[in-house]
Amino acid sequence: MTKKRKIIDIFIIVLFILIGVGLFGYTGYVAYKSITDTPTKTKELISLDLYGYKLSDKDTELFSNTFKDLEIVLNEDTIDYSKYAELLSKLFVIDVFTLNNKLASTDIGGLDYLHKDLKENFKENMGATLYKNVENNLDGTRTQKLPEVSSISVTSIEETKYTYENEEYDGYNVSLSWEYVEDLGYEKSIKLTLIKDNGKLYVVKGL
Repeated sequence: MTKKRKIIDIFIIVLFILIGVGLFGYTGYVAYKSITDTPTKTKELISLDLYGYKLSDKDTELFSNTFKDLEIVLNEDTIDYSKYAELLSKLFVIDVFTLNNKLASTDIGGLDYLHKDLKENFKENMGATLYKNVENNLDGTRTQKLPEVSSISVTSIEETKYTYENEEYDGYNVSLSWEYVEDLGYEKSIKLTLIKDNGKLYVVKGL
């Protein structure tokens, strides 16, 4: 093989390598853009940092209005804990049972309102039951019918004492009922138990 031929062969090999690297990079860029530019990407609108509660642009109007009501209650000099319990319970239910704004079966609602010790078990249980059949919507093209809570009311609320992890807490039992934009056969009522720990309320029982 002549020296000139060797140079041509090496040039061709290098050219193919560069083309391959370029295609790989472009493919990765397209995949990245398809996720980061998707219409389902969420944006945080309000964050109550002291409590860890967040409102995003993917949340429904009902959730948003309830969240803003809670923000007002929590910004008062003296917090009305009965009202706090009522609004927190509503947010929990709306977030858990509204599935049409969730991005996938792993996008579990209600976690911000649970006691930290319950979150992992709750995610596992919901992922295996209520959220099991939620299709991926990262590209914003999902056509699956999923529930959206359209209205919600507290049917009863009462103060209680609740023992959690061998310690007794002040708390609330809250019963709620709700309706959907379209009735797809999902649950419509529940009774939650909340406890008060260091000034913050947590859902500890109900689902």
